[in-house]
Amino acid sequence: MKNLFRALIVFAALLGVVTWAQSGSRDAEGELLREITDLREEAAHGLPILVEFALHACPYCRVAEEEFLKPMIRSGAYEDRVLIRKLSMDRRTVIDFDGQEIRTHELAARYGARLAPTVVVLSPEGELLSRPVVGLKTVDFYGGYLDRAIDEAEQAMAERGQPEVVAAR
Repeated sequence: MKNLFRALIVFAALLGVVTWAQSGSRDAEGELLREITDLREEAAHGLPILVEFALHACPYCRVAEEEFLKPMIRSGAYEDRVLIRKLSMDRRTVIDFDGQEIRTHELAARYGARLAPTVVVLSPEGELLSRPVVGLKTVDFYGGYLDRAIDEAEQAMAERGQPEVVAAR
């Protein structure tokens, strides 16, 4: 009985350590997909900006983030191509590219984001560079839709004569 009690204490301690470690990684993960508060800060990098217009209570937004956007960031494959960011439409206002405060629903309307999630790719000046990816269409193809939007944005930037910029984040 004494050995069983010790085993339970060890098990509980290990479970606590595992739970603590996982909660710490979730906190770090939460910062992986940065939320936009000031578009000028994002534009300063000189790269196209992939913006997910999202809502906090949107289950489709969480799928887009957890299954696609965060893995894209983690992979490092997009690091020199595009900034990947989130703009919460639950937020009242953000700072626009011109430095003025703007209501998030007005900004979303500018880029055709009527549904969440909607993903757009913008130039550092705020110009739409590709067709918006509206909603979470088919999960099997969603990554392809995102890659196509990024490719279109890169092509649009090249046509504008924008040099490729590798910026520190």
